[in-house]
Amino acid sequence: MLLAALIVCPLVFSGLCLLLRRGAAWRLFLVAGAALHLAIVLGTWRAPAPFAPDALIGLDAPGHLLLTLVSVLFLAVAIYSVGYHQQALVSQQVACMLAMLCVLSLVCASQHLGLLWVALEAASLTATPLIYFRLGPRSLQATWKFLLMNSVGIALALLGTLALGLSTTPVPGPISLAVGQLTPLAAGLDPVWLRAGFLLALVGFGTKMGLAPLQSWKPDAYGESPPTVAALLAGGMTLGAFLAILRFVQVANAAGQSQFVAFWLIGFGLLSIATAAVFVIGGTDYRRLLAYTSVEHMGVLVLGTGLGVAGSYAAMLHALHNTLNKGVLFLVAGLLWRLYRTNRTGEIRGVLARHPLVGVLLLLGLCATCGLPPFGMFYSELGILLAAAGQGRWWTLALFVLTLGVLFVGLVSAVLPMAFGEPVEVSKRPPQHPAGWGWRRVAMLLPTAALALLALGLGIYQPPAVRDALKSAAATVVASTPSTVAGAAGADLIAEARR
Repeated sequence: MLLAALIVCPLVFSGLCLLLRRGAAWRLFLVAGAALHLAIVLGTWRAPAPFAPDALIGLDAPGHLLLTLVSVLFLAVAIYSVGYHQQALVSQQVACMLAMLCVLSLVCASQHLGLLWVALEAASLTATPLIYFRLGPRSLQATWKFLLMNSVGIALALLGTLALGLSTTPVPGPISLAVGQLTPLAAGLDPVWLRAGFLLALVGFGTKMGLAPLQSWKPDAYGESPPTVAALLAGGMTLGAFLAILRFVQVANAAGQSQFVAFWLIGFGLLSIATAAVFVIGGTDYRRLLAYTSVEHMGVLVLGTGLGVAGSYAAMLHALHNTLNKGVLFLVAGLLWRLYRTNRTGEIRGVLARHPLVGVLLLLGLCATCGLPPFGMFYSELGILLAAAGQGRWWTLALFVLTLGVLFVGLVSAVLPMAFGEPVEVSKRPPQHPAGWGWRRVAMLLPTAALALLALGLGIYQPPAVRDALKSAAATVVASTPSTVAGAAGADLIAEARR
């Protein structure tokens, strides 16, 4: 019942937005839908519902964890939208945002690979009108690039799903593409078709994640869409694509293809991090810089997943903090736009002096996404380093450290002057603040600060419930047990470093 409510609830509020188009009722529907959705998600943690191995939908550990992250981020974005958007945010666009929450919930709950594919394609379709928010030529170009690249990705993912289906031909009896049914029978799957399906799915769903070399849609989509939409794309849509890859990893690992899986995950992960490092150096557009850091963090996720038990735990931890950190940075981008009317890093200086609260949030987001202690990305990246060292992958470790160093220098050299530089005149054209800027600014600052404090708090102290959720999610991916994850060198040392 709760699982069905998770999917239906945002869809109902989306329909209400289309029915009641006048006035500002969208604010009530958006926030109420997001708050109710998070309440239902928290209720599923208190009473998790079991599901059959061949069930179409059900919340296992990875899906449950990522659904919670999506719901937390969406509530913050919903509250922020009330302050950021005026009448420009029409009811149809709010309906698309709520529909996105609906289909992302379905993505996280999908246990059947065919249904998962359909839900991810629906998520892309709901995001498309939101990218075309400004109705200009640059927005149109970004929208078409998003559609084109994601269409290529979803087509490759469909071929991967079909190839995985063909790999079941040696297994006697009827078998569906439900992960719970495939995993116990994985040893009998045809290895050739299984490997082909995994590679096609990795490239296809990796395109939707923003993995290199098919990441070129990200800077345009993140740069042209509103910061609220960019936050949902970076912290929500990418999680859905990552979960789809994890489903294929589950099946391939259960079939004894862990070495094959690790090779390609590590390769694509390092390529994505290196590509982001190249484009971050010398970047002058704040929003596009954040897009390239998203490419980096997607690479970190798949790299960690390819490094076994400890690496998978670190990847889940990284996914948690990436969602929170990207939410902070994109919401800060909206505040900076309202204050400076530009995304050019060279035209934004002295934020700490002029706007102390915004400057502090900017610095917190920067420290978090750069992986500085005590933020959680420090521990997740440390866990990946330890996992690589534990497997003797010294070239992987060296390349990971080198590219992270380049990214750190590029990002810090671009963002620190924005916070500490000498204040300059804002613009020849003063910012056009919306009516009621005081309360609107509070509505924008509160969710941004809440996400930043949550990221900082979870970096300093990790509650046992959160740790158990991360261990269970990692154990599901690597076909292990939570106790094995707890005893793995990387996860164990992460806990020691946190203490």
